[in-house]
Amino acid sequence: MDLCEKARKAPHLPGVYTFRAADGTPNYIGKAKDLRARLSSYFASNIPDKTRLMLQKSHFLDWTVTDSEAEALLLESSMIKRHYPKYNIELRDNDRFTYIRITDEKYPRMELIRKARGGKMPSGGKIFGPFTSGSAHVLVASTLRKAFKIRTCRPNQGRLCLQYHLGYCTGVCAGLISAEEYNKGVARLADALSGGKKLECTIATMDEEMRAASKKHEFERALPLRNSIRALSSLLEHQKMESATSRDEDFIACQVHGGIAHVQLFRQIAGVIRDQRKYSFPLQAGAEALSEFLPRFYDTGGIPRTIYVSDEPASLAALEEYLSRKRNGQARIVVPGKGDKKKLLDLLQKNISLEISGQADASLLELERALPLPTIPRVIECFDISNLFGTSVVGALSRFVDGKPDKAGYRRFRIRGVGGQDDFASIREIVYRRYFGLKKRGEPLPDLIVIDGGVGQLNAALSALGELSLSIPCVSLAKEFEEIYVPFPCGKGIRHRAKLDADSPERSEPLTLPRSSSALKLLQHARDEAHRFVISYHRLLRKKSMKE
Repeated sequence: MDLCEKARKAPHLPGVYTFRAADGTPNYIGKAKDLRARLSSYFASNIPDKTRLMLQKSHFLDWTVTDSEAEALLLESSMIKRHYPKYNIELRDNDRFTYIRITDEKYPRMELIRKARGGKMPSGGKIFGPFTSGSAHVLVASTLRKAFKIRTCRPNQGRLCLQYHLGYCTGVCAGLISAEEYNKGVARLADALSGGKKLECTIATMDEEMRAASKKHEFERALPLRNSIRALSSLLEHQKMESATSRDEDFIACQVHGGIAHVQLFRQIAGVIRDQRKYSFPLQAGAEALSEFLPRFYDTGGIPRTIYVSDEPASLAALEEYLSRKRNGQARIVVPGKGDKKKLLDLLQKNISLEISGQADASLLELERALPLPTIPRVIECFDISNLFGTSVVGALSRFVDGKPDKAGYRRFRIRGVGGQDDFASIREIVYRRYFGLKKRGEPLPDLIVIDGGVGQLNAALSALGELSLSIPCVSLAKEFEEIYVPFPCGKGIRHRAKLDADSPERSEPLTLPRSSSALKLLQHARDEAHRFVISYHRLLRKKSMKE
């Protein structure tokens, strides 16, 4: 696959991309708000000579998806510091990120700091950040300093400063406030900068204070509070890619698909993501992916104190003991349940899913697992019927390709062989006609058929497929409770039965997915499109009949 073709397969998501030489060495590392749009620009006709030269020297292209453009910027910086790619040499990336430090003085101050060129953080005080939204750090620093009345003057200098007269200082300069009282404001500032629940509580408290000040017409007090709330809500982005603490940790996520284990790893050194690695290997029967991977990967050493994993491996205690012995110190394997570490593993899982699905919509991969299906349902066809008291009975089909409506593939049917109102027979007829035609013409069949209805409608569709000797996965979606009826043969490697008996003791309960499930939303979208299309056709026929 050439680079241009690979770029067309990139997702429309933020992330970091890497052009690599034949030996795998990074030639250029960049970040993008939209990976596909950014990478496509490299293959335009009017690219600069330097870009053309970089592409000529590159043989491979890969990328890592992030949750936001800001995180992509942080990961890009970390990777550039790690690899120093030839075509990134002129970037001064060390000056990009600004931190806020609360000093450890008796009357603490808030100041902006940057890392030294070697990546070392100035010592002393408590550090928060980094800030990556242009001048956001300046806005955050100025508004928060005013809101929490953090001093810029010298304590006990003997005279009141200008900030006191403007209402932004508590009188530290003239000794009007004790250190204990002053530090209450500092503690609130630290909570605001800490993120998470503390930040939410701080914003809520500030919002109440702002509204109270506004009701009293104290707009000089309300304005900095409003600015601080906006700054904290939209500009203080809590980043997962880099922290000011020093620790070495590995983050490992794993998925098994088609008998192949796919593993991705983030290596964090001194608080910075320094490396990402990808592995895939076939699993032997009965083997567990992480239990196979961890001993092999850490066999040569480089074991951190803490390894965060997406799922608890089998024989956890034995693995921890093995790694601790090799490390000559404690090594823990942890499955985080919440927080930034969980989010970072979720990010790795997202990248693995995209890679497994060939950059298909993530909802398709979720749908494949939920049903389960023998392959990713890239092509879905959904059937619905409509009638008015048994007259003008019509059917319609909506077609989705890679999770998106393919309206050129929509089809309409007049029911020919059914007299009166018989939903089951009507479904059977249009399913039979659709796939009899595709089979006769030798055209590709869909990966999944969806029927609008319950067990009866599904039985009718299965009967038609059985008569055609086709084993296309087929399910029905019942509208009232959004229940998915899945016949046993819908599983991997099993052919359809002719009928799903509603009274059979071996019949499984209908599958119910969470309302937030992207797989369910995809099925609902396909069903709603089929319903819209059949209703519009039915109205058209009724309108024509009235004119006649």
